[in-house]
Amino acid sequence: MSVAASIYLPQFTIGETAFDGFKNEMGKFGNRVAVIHGERAWKASSQYILPALEKAELSVTGTVLYGHEATHRNAERITEDPCVREADMLLAVGGGKCLDTVKLAADHLGKPVFTIPTIASNCAPITKISIMYHEDGSFCDIPRLAQVPVHCFIDPRVILEAPVCYFRAGIGDAMAKFVESQWSAKAGERLDYGSELGITSGSMCFYPMLRDGEKALHDLEKKQVTEELENVILNIVISPGIVSVSVHPHYNGGIAHALFYGLTSRKHIEENHLHGEVVSYGTLVSLMLDKDFEKLSNVYEFHQAIGLPVCLADLELEKDDPMNDILSVTMANQELTHTPYPVNADDIRNAMQKLEVFPAAH
Repeated sequence: MSVAASIYLPQFTIGETAFDGFKNEMGKFGNRVAVIHGERAWKASSQYILPALEKAELSVTGTVLYGHEATHRNAERITEDPCVREADMLLAVGGGKCLDTVKLAADHLGKPVFTIPTIASNCAPITKISIMYHEDGSFCDIPRLAQVPVHCFIDPRVILEAPVCYFRAGIGDAMAKFVESQWSAKAGERLDYGSELGITSGSMCFYPMLRDGEKALHDLEKKQVTEELENVILNIVISPGIVSVSVHPHYNGGIAHALFYGLTSRKHIEENHLHGEVVSYGTLVSLMLDKDFEKLSNVYEFHQAIGLPVCLADLELEKDDPMNDILSVTMANQELTHTPYPVNADDIRNAMQKLEVFPAAH
């Protein structure tokens, strides 16, 4: 007899009238909602959200600042707030750290949670995990949640208010999802349905980005909502999320994210560079290590076109830096629990060095 398997696929609405869906989607769970938000996120979005909640005849029990970091303490503080406890559901409004914190709080309370991303930089709005940090900003753990958020509402006008750097980093983070999931399964083992579905869906994180990413970035800079912009938003938020919620954990990470945790152990990288920006460099390292030069050439050229890192100097590192501390953290990370072939610190260091002279050497 086979073991039961469940996949919770995300639901979402995108468009300038996305919040008109509040009544149908949120009204199923009651009429009292607590809004938990990031500080800048709420300033950029409250003008759209509050009237939509009123129109949907939903009563706001309170608006709560989530904090300034995705910590277990902030999640606990949310669960203890009286306006959150009396609400039928939670509405999380903000970036990835805010959404992950609120998702974890909702999981503790057993309450439904809805999400509104105010930046397009990751798939946190729809995933079944929360990436949590210590109070000092260092990585803590990744709790697995009982459910994905009930529904994600994406108003591109809100995304337009965010700094362009987050969108650029989001493109880099999404593209890594395809490269890592495909690489992790490269040994050829038989995949279960969910893993095959997720890895196949992951191609949406990659090829449409090469096609639409540069134009979408320019559209964002000009504050224009276009088809390319909406497609790239979806391929930052939704497509990687489908990979995340579908595949076996073995295929949900790889070199790019492991190297991210290693690189951000250096304080200046943690402070000066965004998650997706650092991960995007790791994508190039992964492709170099795997000798996938066709993809590497395409991604390298794309990175140069939109301003993502292509070398160590772009991360304020010297070429002759031995990086023993970085590589030690990288190799210890859970992202490298499953690899299609043995990978060690020297392999990653050599790939980084070869990247320094690419594409001149090819």
